Amino acid sequence: LVLQSLDTEAETQPTKADLVTLIEDTGGTPAVVNTDIKGFISRDSGTTFTEGTLVDEGDWGTDKRILAFHDLDISGQPADQTMCYKITTHSASAVYDTRIHATSIGWR
Repeated sequence: LVLQSLDTEAETQPTKADLVTLIEDTGGTPAVVNTDIKGFISRDSGTTFTEGTLVDEGDWGTDKRILAFHDLDISGQPADQTMCYKITTHSASAVYDTRIHATSIGWR
């Protein structure tokens, strides 16, 4: 799965970014964070992405987790302020069934 957001224009060029996403593991085996599921931020409309290190920040129900990264350094990307995120999954096995329920990004 490659899930890419629509663009959002920042008021100024950001150098740091955050991503928070709510996922649900319904296949019986939880997705391995940063292996089976990954998160990325772009400030140039998806031409260049920087991968963040997702952290499990807690549960929000049965088989449901909050994954996030904060203060991702995106200052090395080309100068722009057209923000988007990308979430990818990396397992084709039936034991993994990861659902994305909500995602939010922030920047400064």
